[in-house]
Amino acid sequence: MSVEWWVVLATLAGPVIAVQTQKFIERASDRSRRRQWIFTALMSNRATRQHDDYVKALNLIDLEFSPGRFGGAADKRVIDAWRELFGELNHGIPDDDEDMARLRAWNQRCDDRLVTLLSAMSKALGYKFSNEELRRGIYYPRGRVELEQSYIAFMHGIGRILRGHDAIPMKITEIPGSGETAALQKTLNEKMISAYDADGSFKVKVQPQDPVASKRSSRPAS
Repeated sequence: MSVEWWVVLATLAGPVIAVQTQKFIERASDRSRRRQWIFTALMSNRATRQHDDYVKALNLIDLEFSPGRFGGAADKRVIDAWRELFGELNHGIPDDDEDMARLRAWNQRCDDRLVTLLSAMSKALGYKFSNEELRRGIYYPRGRVELEQSYIAFMHGIGRILRGHDAIPMKITEIPGSGETAALQKTLNEKMISAYDADGSFKVKVQPQDPVASKRSSRPAS
């Protein structure tokens, strides 16, 4: 009788166990794909750290690499490396700080923290990359670098203008019009200037009256 109950129990529990096992495998596969995407996004955008995928991948590290039952030590190293990079990014150089030496030192610290993060993440996912490969194995055309720098400089300049810190420089190189019009305008300006004394008073010239014309004007009408 006991054997029959075990057979019944196995018959009933078998499909349930199979379904739960399948769900567990699917969840593990989905998590693995999400973790793989984070690593791929960070690796492919090492030279373009303003890219949306790069920022999104960083913000998903806490969710997808939170230490669990399996691989806890490796995931913890990923989280620790991310914490160090996060702290460095949030305590960067102020925008108005023009000390290039400080800026280069901060950029170097960010690069070092990123390499540490990618190294820990690659080990957690089963890859083997040296720190030198993670640091130097980047291809980014010079034209793209110049384009990105020009865009950043343009947006920075527009921001300063909108905040009232800078003004748009303007220079008149040519006034439209014909040469004859310009000559007439020059002559008019010179005559207007000559009509005033050095002290700013207006010059008035009184001409003597013509005697003949005066007699004619005073003769009574016939």
